[in-house]
This record gives sequence, C-alpha cells and structure tokens, in this order.
Amino acid sequence: MTSKYLPIIMLHHVDDHPHESIAPYTLSRRKFDLLLNYIEDHGYQTTTFEDLVLDQNANLHFKKKIVLTFDDCPTPLFEYAIPELVRRKMKAVFYLPTAYIGTYNVWDVEGNNMAKVNVMDETQIKQLVSLGMEVGTHSDRHIKLSQVSPKVAFEEMHVSKNKLESIVGKSVYSIAFPFGEIPTNFKKTVGDAGYKYGLAIYSPEQHQYSLRRVGIVESDNHLSLAFKLSTAYNTLRTIAYPIYSLKAKIFGNAKWKRTDDLYKIWALFIKIAFIEYTLIT
Repeated sequence: MTSKYLPIIMLHHVDDHPHESIAPYTLSRRKFDLLLNYIEDHGYQTTTFEDLVLDQNANLHFKKKIVLTFDDCPTPLFEYAIPELVRRKMKAVFYLPTAYIGTYNVWDVEGNNMAKVNVMDETQIKQLVSLGMEVGTHSDRHIKLSQVSPKVAFEEMHVSKNKLESIVGKSVYSIAFPFGEIPTNFKKTVGDAGYKYGLAIYSPEQHQYSLRRVGIVESDNHLSLAFKLSTAYNTLRTIAYPIYSLKAKIFGNAKWKRTDDLYKIWALFIKIAFIEYTLIT
C-alpha cells in the first residue's frame, strides 16, 4: 500500500431509535447523511479494497479516495444506510462474522448483555455484492484475535475467508479484526490466511495488515469530520499510538488510558491542533 493517506471510516449501525446498549455504536440517519454529504462536498470518491487490489493505478488516486466500512453486518442497514449509499452511487465494505450468518449478534448478547440484532443471511450478502458493495470477514466467531494463539487466529481468519468466498463466489481481500484486536504475529498470520489487508482501529503500527480506521460517532459535526479525515489527524495518531501502546504494556490499559500525565498532555495537544486546523481551513 502506498504511503499516501487513505481515510478508512468505521461504522456499525444507522438507526434513529437504537437500543441504549448499541447507541454508542450507532449513527442517526441525519448524522449518516452529514457524513455522506461531507464526502460528496469535498470531492471524495468511495472505494473498496477489491478496487485497490484490481486497479493497478489505484494508488495514484488516494488523495481523493475514502473507504467506508461497516462491522457486524446488522440487517437493519438495509432499511436506510444501504439504499442511501446506492442512491448516491457510493460503495462500502461490510465485515461479517461468518459463524453467525443468518443468526444474530451472539457475541454482544452473551458477552456484553446487549440488545439482539439480526445478522445478514446468505441472500442478503449476495445482494450486497450485486449492489456493488464489497464483503470481508470479521473472523469466524467474532473473538479477540490478540488473545488466542497464532494458530487459532489463523484458523479463525482462514475458515471465515473460505466460508464467505463460497457464498459470494469471488475472492475476499480484507478482514476487520473484531474489537480492533490485532493478532499476534499478524504480519505472517494475516498474509498466510490469504488476505491483502487487515483492519484495526488504534494500531500502533500502520501496516497493510493493521490499517487504522476512523470511528465516526453521533457527537461528530462538520468540524470534527474535517479534522478526523485530515492528514494532520492521521499524523497525530501515528505519533501517539506507539506511545500509548508502550504505556499500556508497562502500566496496563486501565492506568494509561485516562490517568497518566502523558495522556493529559496529549489530549491538550489534540485540542490545540484542532483549533489551529479549524482556523486555517
């Protein structure tokens, strides 16, 4: 992958009346429209990882490309989000935990006591592809791949890829790691499983198998969208995340995420950078 910045957006649900347990992972229709309007108004073109693999010249056009991704494949996306993408002639990549095709979000219900949401079935997956969308895997059982052995992680990725390819009848190029948890020895296991790209969230290292994504939330507005999609924001993440990762290894997540001085200094730096960015744009 080129060194140019390709924004990758992470989404889950689009719903005006979500259950409180999934509300933090949900955009209202109005906020989803705001995101798509921003993309259109600023000349971005949505693309997919399949496009990047198959288009030999794709790397030359990253400046105006953006990838929209949806994790978990909840069926309510067919009520508004998917039709709206189609109406605007936009593409997105949908990541599916293959063990739960046609069932529901077992990992959320049993693991976190969250609301039950149906997961797309095979017919809907095929429909996505027919609409010009891309599908990728979200492992097989939606587990934290960083907390299992490389062998188990490989099996999760390999099995899910084979399952999904047998449904869509074409190659699957990317995986989004559940919970953003990057597998141990990911540079080997992800490639060995047959993927071209692996998607994380807060990756300390930007690599084709650990690409960072930008989470969009209901509280975002036009200014925060501009900042999150900027190269400045990507640069700040590149500086911060290796430091965060090191602090987590030394002190543990509970301590470094909220209480240490480095976090406070960095939060202030983010605020200053954001103010400066909004003043010059």
